[in-house]
Amino acid sequence: MHSGVNRDVRRAPRLSIGRTVRTLIHAPRGHFYLTAGVFGLSIVFGGGTRSGFLGDAVLQLISLPLLWTAISELLDCQEPSRLRRLLPYIAAVASLPLLQLVPLPPSIWTSLPGRAVIVETYGVLGYPLPAHPLTLSPTATWLSTLGLVPPIAIFLGMATLDYEERRVLSLVLIAMAVISVFLGLLQLAGGANSALRFYVVTNTTEAVGFFANRNHFAVLLYAAMLFSFCWLLDAAVSVASKARRARLDSKPVIYFAGGAVAFIALLAGQLMARSRAGLILSAVALMAGFAMAMRDRRARNGSHLSKVLLGTIAITIAICSQFAFFRILDRFGPDIVSDVRIAIVRNTIAAARAYMPFGSGLGTFVPVYQMFEKPADIAVTYVNHAHNDFLELWLETGILGLALLILCIVWLVRRAIAVWATDDTGDDFRIDRNLMRSAAIVAALLLVHSLVDYPLRTTADLSVFAFAAGLLVSPLEKFSACSGGDVQKRQAKKSTFAQGVSRRHKPARQRELWDGGGDWPAEWRDKRVRAETEYGAHGGDVRFTELDDKK
Repeated sequence: MHSGVNRDVRRAPRLSIGRTVRTLIHAPRGHFYLTAGVFGLSIVFGGGTRSGFLGDAVLQLISLPLLWTAISELLDCQEPSRLRRLLPYIAAVASLPLLQLVPLPPSIWTSLPGRAVIVETYGVLGYPLPAHPLTLSPTATWLSTLGLVPPIAIFLGMATLDYEERRVLSLVLIAMAVISVFLGLLQLAGGANSALRFYVVTNTTEAVGFFANRNHFAVLLYAAMLFSFCWLLDAAVSVASKARRARLDSKPVIYFAGGAVAFIALLAGQLMARSRAGLILSAVALMAGFAMAMRDRRARNGSHLSKVLLGTIAITIAICSQFAFFRILDRFGPDIVSDVRIAIVRNTIAAARAYMPFGSGLGTFVPVYQMFEKPADIAVTYVNHAHNDFLELWLETGILGLALLILCIVWLVRRAIAVWATDDTGDDFRIDRNLMRSAAIVAALLLVHSLVDYPLRTTADLSVFAFAAGLLVSPLEKFSACSGGDVQKRQAKKSTFAQGVSRRHKPARQRELWDGGGDWPAEWRDKRVRAETEYGAHGGDVRFTELDDKK
């Protein structure tokens, strides 16, 4: 044998999906499975466009254990500075609709804007004025408050997961989106009266998956597309880094093929849904994905890699679009400027001004809007939402809701800048960094989509937003790969994280030896060198360190 081990040996990047699958199999915490279960079920049961469905009630009930365990873990952690940033804001979001339900004496609520109709109603009936909450419809506000439980639980649950577990949840999102695409195919095959359409009021001529609305279905698809692009990039880099003779029979090739199939299915589903906003934002998501690839040093080192990905996506679009080309053109045919949404926006702004500064109450859009709706608009369509989440929030919560929204956007912008400005880190953290970058883009796309629709009014899409926001929070009691500091601090943080993952099931003596803190017997040292050399040649996660062969 040689007298030593070459420290400059370059190993192929270890494919992250392999470790992620093992995390799914060997995860020791029930809290992880609870978070994954609630997140997956929120996509299945949370596709309705209004509150009060049975699926919403079931989802809210099963979210309570996750909410309890997540808050318990956050309170037990040793990072009070992070608690000051997380829990007070969440408490404020949850308290706002609850404050709207507090009964107020007649001397107070009658002086609020927009309450003259209620006063006149009691006068006509001859009843004395009772105590009344700030909201015009307590039942609707209660239902909307309960609808916040699943996304809040998912966000807090994400804050208590480590990097490996978060990777698994991104795969859960992709898997649920792919299943939803195949469900949409069956819905198209079954026609308008297909029993697989779960909601009575729905787009009967389109694929909607688990949703009632094709626009909300499109949100799940472009979010999953961006996350699947991260995994596709990771697998492509692993394939490109292997020797030519080892590529075709390696696991990275299998993972790359599976990722490509999932990505193509999601893109085809987006074309089937025919959502105008979904198609435009999907194109933005693809451009963001390539920007992410260009930021990845691994992809830049192999210039042909991005060309292969770009060619694959271009061919996919060309093949899929020919089957839906005329249907997609039909969606962009009508004059978008004359869309009924303009009248809805105009009436919503008038109603929001009338109920300033505290709003009409969460969930009260429908009865309030009908008082400001013009006769010409009534003959066109039934309006259940403002098709602009920001305006609807302004109408229902006033300046307090807008203030919380601004704080949320400021936090998202700061986290997005921090994530995208981060330099390259080790191979073990690149997929996590790309997932965080994708999460920032997904959150931004959802906010942009909310300007022309109401995706955040559905539990499923709001849960996707909570998942993306949770990815931007550094794991508790772990070190983030995208944190600041000098090079030495980042190396120390990466080393601590890698040791924490590898030590999970190792005895103390074994950890001491493998971490270099123990004295290896000579015969063990020789076996270790041979094992590492062989394992590293097959793409294993091996870094050659201070090992000398005494033989």
